[in-house]
Amino acid sequence: MKTAGTILLTLIFLCTQAQPTRYEQAMAKALEQLNQASMSNDFINAANTFERISMNEKKEWLPLYYAAYSYIVVTYVLSDYTQKDAYLDKAQKFLDDAFLLAPDESELYALQAFLYPSRITVDPMARGAEYIGKMNLALDKAIELNPQNPRSYYLRAITTLNMPEAFGGGPAAAKPIFELAKEKFDNFRPETSLSPNWGKEQNEEELNKLQ
Repeated sequence: MKTAGTILLTLIFLCTQAQPTRYEQAMAKALEQLNQASMSNDFINAANTFERISMNEKKEWLPLYYAAYSYIVVTYVLSDYTQKDAYLDKAQKFLDDAFLLAPDESELYALQAFLYPSRITVDPMARGAEYIGKMNLALDKAIELNPQNPRSYYLRAITTLNMPEAFGGGPAAAKPIFELAKEKFDNFRPETSLSPNWGKEQNEEELNKLQ
């Protein structure tokens, strides 16, 4: 009887452990909403959903990360450049809050590097030098904290691709970095089902263009 009781308690414990928490359920639903987004309003709605989750889960950095990510992506689909800074300011606020919770998280530095190029597009001549420098510093830190984070290499490859050849950029310089990013993506396993896992398809598309 004692053995049977122990087995039963173990099974109950395992079943309880397997059940997703309310936080995990909310995040999974919000990520599905984000993955299906295509228009600017879709990404804004996703950002609002993650913001609500972050208000209830004040110790979790991932809702803040995805809220920032959603607002950054909005700026890449906007045709009106005058609106970009307002959305990027919102994204930066979420990122700043996330850094307070996870100051040594490689994914946050990679996302910071993803934000800066959109700042540049608002006024390339005035902002280019400043934000390229900041982006490179963020990518250096992301790679230092986690050399296996593929998004850092993908973002560096994109930056190199769009940089003038006179400054060390262009397709020939970018291709080996895209190839390195591909290796990192192929070997990458997210820590959890909620962890950042974007960029692989985009990296493949860019690499195929260069083949």
